[in-house]
Amino acid sequence: MTVIIAATSSFCIAQDYGLKVFAFDDYPYITAQAMSTDSKYVTGSIGFASDGTFVFDTETNDMNFHYSESLYGSEGRGVSDNGVAACYDDGPMTFSISGEEIRLDGDTEDGNIAEDITPDGTIVVGAVTKTEAHPEGFGGIDGHACYWKEGKAEMLEEPSGDVLGLKTLFDETETSFDGSRATKISADGSVIVGYFIDRWSSRPCIAWILNNDGTYTCDPICKGNWEEDRYWDDDTSKTEADSPYFQFYATGLSRNGKYISLDLSPSTFDDDPTQIGRYDMETRELEVTKGDTAFTCKGVADDGTVIAKSGGGKAYIWKAGAVAPVSFQEAYPMVEEFATFDSYGWHTPMAISPDGRYILGFVTIADYSLESDYYEFYVFDTVEYANAAGIVSVTNDAVGAVPEYYSMDGRRLNSPQKGVTIVKKAGKTSKYLVR
Repeated sequence: MTVIIAATSSFCIAQDYGLKVFAFDDYPYITAQAMSTDSKYVTGSIGFASDGTFVFDTETNDMNFHYSESLYGSEGRGVSDNGVAACYDDGPMTFSISGEEIRLDGDTEDGNIAEDITPDGTIVVGAVTKTEAHPEGFGGIDGHACYWKEGKAEMLEEPSGDVLGLKTLFDETETSFDGSRATKISADGSVIVGYFIDRWSSRPCIAWILNNDGTYTCDPICKGNWEEDRYWDDDTSKTEADSPYFQFYATGLSRNGKYISLDLSPSTFDDDPTQIGRYDMETRELEVTKGDTAFTCKGVADDGTVIAKSGGGKAYIWKAGAVAPVSFQEAYPMVEEFATFDSYGWHTPMAISPDGRYILGFVTIADYSLESDYYEFYVFDTVEYANAAGIVSVTNDAVGAVPEYYSMDGRRLNSPQKGVTIVKKAGKTSKYLVR
């Protein structure tokens, strides 16, 4: 294993209207996966096949690498506010901006992985197949959900097949349950979200709630929402599935533990597009996008705002209270780079800060003057954007509305022009300054 500090290989190529884009001469295949709550630290992977984990300081441009020893690669999945990444390489581990590496309880099989970490860095979540602390272990390569404190693994309760209502496989007597994984944790550790591994690999969402005695109780959120029977329509007595979704996969958890963002695939055979949803842990209500656009989502803020990518590779934001997602191009028209990123067809927002201020994303750059494509990532400050664009206030209703553009002399425009453009949206008027 080799660990180096490489502050000089990065450079910021854009810094307008709150957008900072980072590119790396030495590492063209760099993928950002997660950021700290204040956007100071970013983690992810380098190399075309996750050849190593990096932690990057967006304020100083300092970066540290852990190069993979495993054939399965290495990748940072979550990062704390003090620059410690939850990652894996021949087992679960953490890796910090200072280069410190800590191995966590867990063997070297593929199912041993660290997925997320609390902002204070005290709790890591993921999965293990067996540990020295639990020699009886759990068989299989898929792993079973756990959390770590001070490096020691504690197994999380798994729901039984009966609780989940799983069906038996053919003539077998046991249901299909191949393990589980914890993927997200709230800031205070009171809520953990993950999935169990089903026969279809659709990763149905389950959660764990912290009890007063320090233990966790499993909450099988997917029950009643996830449909296991992919052949329900063969039953001529049925006109619809028992449950609405073939896929009910959690992609994010707000740091306050209130909202879960979900990728959803309807359990119909009508070629309905994949949808996204936000699940309220307090009210048990699920809000789902509607329309003809297929989406996949990545993260959710404390107010329920969800970031997503369309099937066409464009970045979207689904504001709390809004009826439907809108593209970054529409929500933040002054940032011309967003339209450029969308044009490449692989523009992926990856994380949003708890207060919704910062958004992390990455993009594949298709530069035909080069032999191959390369990646860049960015951190977008929505507050700085609002200040620079002269926006006084933007309400949730305004996000979903269609803007109208006018020149200072009252002429209708198709889009903002250089100079001052008047924007009317949802009954409100703002002035944008385009430099």
